[in-house]
Amino acid sequence: MAEDIVIDNFRLGNLIASGSTSQIYEVFDQETNERYAMKLLLDEAFKVPEHKATLKREYKIASGLDHPNIIRVFTHVQAKQHAYFIMEHFGGTNVKQIIRGDVAVVQARFRKLFECVLMGLGHVHEKGWLHRDLKPDNIMMTKASDVRLIDFSLSSQIPSAFAKLVSGKVKQIQGTRTYIAPEIVRRQLPCVQSDIYSLGVTAFECLTGRPPFMGTTPNDLLIRHIQERPPEPSSINPNVTPEMDKLIQRILAKKPQNRPQSAAELLSEFRTVKIFHEDPEEFAKRKAADYEASQSFVNEGMLDSRADAERQGQRKTEQGSASPPPIKPQAPPASAKPVSKPTAPPQTQRPAAPQQPQPQQPQQPYYPSYQAGPYYGQGMPPQGWPQGQPLPPGYPVPVPQQPVQGQSGPPQAKKPVAPPAKSAAQPAKKNPPPPPEEDLPFADELPDII
Repeated sequence: MAEDIVIDNFRLGNLIASGSTSQIYEVFDQETNERYAMKLLLDEAFKVPEHKATLKREYKIASGLDHPNIIRVFTHVQAKQHAYFIMEHFGGTNVKQIIRGDVAVVQARFRKLFECVLMGLGHVHEKGWLHRDLKPDNIMMTKASDVRLIDFSLSSQIPSAFAKLVSGKVKQIQGTRTYIAPEIVRRQLPCVQSDIYSLGVTAFECLTGRPPFMGTTPNDLLIRHIQERPPEPSSINPNVTPEMDKLIQRILAKKPQNRPQSAAELLSEFRTVKIFHEDPEEFAKRKAADYEASQSFVNEGMLDSRADAERQGQRKTEQGSASPPPIKPQAPPASAKPVSKPTAPPQTQRPAAPQQPQPQQPQQPYYPSYQAGPYYGQGMPPQGWPQGQPLPPGYPVPVPQQPVQGQSGPPQAKKPVAPPAKSAAQPAKKNPPPPPEEDLPFADELPDII
């Protein structure tokens, strides 16, 4: 357990943060029981002389700074088994974590946050140093809006004018890609405006919840810093005012000379700018309420559509169940004489067209093809020929088909109509009749669109 580990006179408590080369622990002085924070090199990094030199250099820079918005450091130890330095224990959280939790909390305190960072950064520049890694991760803030600037591991001295003239390309790019200035990407010497650019990216993320540039690859992200114009914060957060849009665009200018020339200049300009149209927390609550109302409206609409579909299906079912049953053929009366099945007349005779249908005539066997489709072979029955009557000579007999599964008998037939009388001079038409209307799709049989 970390609380059982003692390094020199400090008992380790909770782990506050962890990096690639070091970890920050909450520690307690065993003599006074006062609480501090310890930045301790990891075992692997302790074996690398460059990492130990970086830790010592960070302590030297931070110990020379004295400002209420900059973390205070007290002592540095480099022994045979470990290397660390002790700093004040600040009970806040880094701004990156607050943005991820609730960006409206940062926006509600943005004015004080930005002013405190500018004042602390101005003090760093006055001491002749550049921070070179300004980002939300390196800014701490408490619930009472106390602010501290931390992590000076990449800091360097401000280059002189002569150094800028005689210097060539920088061999190594240092910084975090999301917040790095365009001139650093071009391997030029950093300057005060480089820190201001990184602070502008940080401010953009606080105002909108996301950085201005995001790339698919690390190199793509660096190119966007050089070539792409940053969007206005109000395009993402409509609560941001045009004055704040203009200031952010100036801070994120591609050329250093087009940005504010110092933290003091930027602070003076920022104090006259209105940041938001309305209170950020109230705006966030209203947007959340509008979103919930829209979601509720969508859900109610979906439920109404489903209910309409269910009612329509239920109505169809009721209509189908209320339809009259198919008419069954009536049996001939008991007093009537049985009628024998007529035989087909010889081909030399031509039967006269019947004037009236014979309702008492026994029904012919059911052939599904008579109702559903054409006959097998050549020719069709004469137009208007009653169902159940013998076919005239010369017409082939239809081949019975298997009834459709689930269908026990013929479909309900329409009332037969007597065919018109034909003269001997007018031959019977051989063209097939049009399909019955029952075979066409009906509007109430179309699927419902939900």
